[in-house]
Amino acid sequence: NLLRTGTGYGAPPFDGPVFSDDLSGMAAVSDRFGVSEAVLRTLQAGADIALWVTTKEVPAVLDRLEQALRAGELPMSAVDRSVVRVATMKGPNPGCGR
Repeated sequence: NLLRTGTGYGAPPFDGPVFSDDLSGMAAVSDRFGVSEAVLRTLQAGADIALWVTTKEVPAVLDRLEQALRAGELPMSAVDRSVVRVATMKGPNPGCGR
């Protein structure tokens, strides 16, 4: 949230999309959490897109995120804001759906 508010580092607030680094390859993260928990915590911290290398973790990540949404650990409003930020960055795609 430091990026979103600009608090603590003297820069203006940033409302663009925030991507994580590879959560499965950072020892500071992977030594403490599995990928699914690291992804959840990354999104809770304000990132819009959490990245990791292995596809084998996708089912566990999706299960954990669904659980977090149901339990109120990750507000749907935060997911909605992330979708808007990423879609805004992507811009219109007139060729989509042709």
